[in-house]
Amino acid sequence: MAEATTTTDVAPTVNTPAIPNTKLSTHRFNIDQQCPIQAVTVYNDRAEVTRLLRHHFDVEGTYDLIFEGFSPFVDQTSLHVSGGTGKACTILEVSYQTCYENTKPETDLSSLEKLQSEFNQIESNIGVHQREVARLTKQRAWIEGRASKLMNQDGQINVNDLDAMQQFMDFYRKNLSNLDDETTKEEIEMKRLTQERDGLQTKINEHGAQGQLNRRKERREVTITVHIGAQNIDVNLEISYLISNCSWSASYDVRVSSTDVSKQRTQLTYYGIIINKSQENWPNTQLSLSTATPSLGGAPPKLNTLKVTYYQPHYNNYQNYSHSYDQKLCLADAGLSECGLVESSARKSRKSKPFASFRGRSSLNSKNILEEDEDETSNTVNVLSTTTEASMSSSSFAIPRRSTIDADGKPHKVTIGVLDLTSTFMYTVIPKLSLHAYLKATTTNTSDKQLLAGPISVFMDNNFVTHSSINNVCLGDTFDLPLGTDASIKVEYKPVKTIAETQGVITKTHYENIRRETRLSNTKLTDVTVYVYDQVPISSYEKIKVKLVVPDLRTKQVNSSYSVTMNDENNVEWKCLIKAKSECRLPLEYTLEWPKDKRIEFTEE
Repeated sequence: MAEATTTTDVAPTVNTPAIPNTKLSTHRFNIDQQCPIQAVTVYNDRAEVTRLLRHHFDVEGTYDLIFEGFSPFVDQTSLHVSGGTGKACTILEVSYQTCYENTKPETDLSSLEKLQSEFNQIESNIGVHQREVARLTKQRAWIEGRASKLMNQDGQINVNDLDAMQQFMDFYRKNLSNLDDETTKEEIEMKRLTQERDGLQTKINEHGAQGQLNRRKERREVTITVHIGAQNIDVNLEISYLISNCSWSASYDVRVSSTDVSKQRTQLTYYGIIINKSQENWPNTQLSLSTATPSLGGAPPKLNTLKVTYYQPHYNNYQNYSHSYDQKLCLADAGLSECGLVESSARKSRKSKPFASFRGRSSLNSKNILEEDEDETSNTVNVLSTTTEASMSSSSFAIPRRSTIDADGKPHKVTIGVLDLTSTFMYTVIPKLSLHAYLKATTTNTSDKQLLAGPISVFMDNNFVTHSSINNVCLGDTFDLPLGTDASIKVEYKPVKTIAETQGVITKTHYENIRRETRLSNTKLTDVTVYVYDQVPISSYEKIKVKLVVPDLRTKQVNSSYSVTMNDENNVEWKCLIKAKSECRLPLEYTLEWPKDKRIEFTEE
């Protein structure tokens, strides 16, 4: 017995003439077996699936074409049917319905009754053992009560009393030992029966749930009503719909060789990682990956009106205290503390709370990825590149060859393209923290493809360097790629030289002169650009004075091999152009002055 509980009508795609309301027959199709997938466009949180039906009609008339086997994740409002045009085939109606069938349960009722009978018998046995434990407990209490009464008797004790006490002690020890043994035995048996009862209860619950599931099966169907205006014709219908629980994300491999550094080139392999959990397999399918984000919607959010009023304190009861305190904190954050109702202590406590941020970096394990492309070889291999179709608000990457994406929830890797990008290579040195020169490629997206946010695996001379990530990169934008350290750039950080003395006659001040030097050596056969950063303290108080002596930022350096600036973090930044097989020295000197009766400390923020 089948009953349809949900029906959604979808308007046909063409205008239809007046057609007699006569139906010859109904044809049923399985969507997976008789309607192969022609194309799948994957978005960041769903996919659009297009299927094709080819069917031959012998007699003209009106037909109901019923398609079944749809995944429960299909969006019923997104169904679209096309292909019926002209007098030969006209689409009259498209509807989606969810049917429920009452079928005979697979669970054997006699087996369920047997389990219930065993469960009741074990329940009865557990009750018997519980009553026996209660009797043993009462016997023990009686014996211990008699012993307490004898111990509390007053008066002189004769020889006969001693003999009686000895006999009672023997009786007490023997009976308590027997009671303990019997109680332990009963408790062990109760534990065993309880475990057996729980196991039977689990089986009974499973039988009940399975029976309920089998008694009511859900089936999703799409009915397409068409009118065939000719005899012996073949009709092709395209059925498209949106399906959720599937997505794709970007992943990259960046490969740089030592020779490419001088050529200012970087090779970036663009991958699409597809995950399908939609309960619908996509065998041998033409895939497209779209950068559109349907989850954000098409319309901008609405901005409400912000009003400001006088603050009304609440003194109702203690329960409202936390609510009013939260309002004070919100006012402090909004900059409305001028009214005097928000105390500075609330703001301080708010600032003193630490906030932690976590940015996850994911890397793709080759064991968990179904590779869609062959392994790279040392020889030059031509790679099929995707075709990029750009619209006003998004781009779509058409994968050049067909792929099979099963609904197994595993990441499937397809190649979008191999991009040769223009890069500017430079080194970064922070000698206080590390005596290594870190190579970085500032890369410009000169391709026709938008780069989405995703993880990057960086290789230098076919050796893995590091994992990193990039944000969204539009056409023509630049992004940075860390390429690891380069041992051919030698870094030497000279020890700090400090000269301390006390100055002044009436108001004495403590004076320190700090000197340090960084030396860079370029052992490469080409010129390199190196950025060096070092700290100069910034004063938090007026009486603590910091003066930068060397380098002098007010005058242009005589040595044209480098330039010096002070960045926003109050760190000295040298930009050095070091010739091949040469070195560069970067001196740093500054002075500190503060009152002699004070002590100073250095903190980093």
